[in-house]
Amino acid sequence: MYTFMITCYALMLINVINLTLTGASGFWGFEIMGANHTRFALFTILIFTITETVVMYFFISTGKAIKNALESGLGKDDLWSRERKLKMVLFPQLMLTIFLVGGWFIHIGAVENNISPNWLHGLLFMIAYVHHLWSLRLKNNSFKEQISIISELEPT
Repeated sequence: MYTFMITCYALMLINVINLTLTGASGFWGFEIMGANHTRFALFTILIFTITETVVMYFFISTGKAIKNALESGLGKDDLWSRERKLKMVLFPQLMLTIFLVGGWFIHIGAVENNISPNWLHGLLFMIAYVHHLWSLRLKNNSFKEQISIISELEPT
């Protein structure tokens, strides 16, 4: 479980680096490892989507294990309400982050085809980027809470 969680943290760090580089590339117009802004953004969105999916899978799989443990009598019932509350806070924000970053990426095509202004693309990026940074704090707190719930599982 800890290895899985550390992998999530490593992927989240890669996401921040990729998004920062992509945003800087779009603003200042430089290439990253020979890739222009659009090509590197494609790489970024692929890694981003995989990362967010892996993070959601972590919480889904550990939540299922917590539920099974509680059904087996390995903890108090209030742990399940804490788990549900955690997911009710975390999952909508994860989905919103995916929506914002995905929308920003799709908007690249509109800008490159002169359908939408470049300033709107920059604004969408800033909104997605700031929300993603905020969601990192939320994910970190959620990882802590999930580990706390798991550590409280014990025979009653």
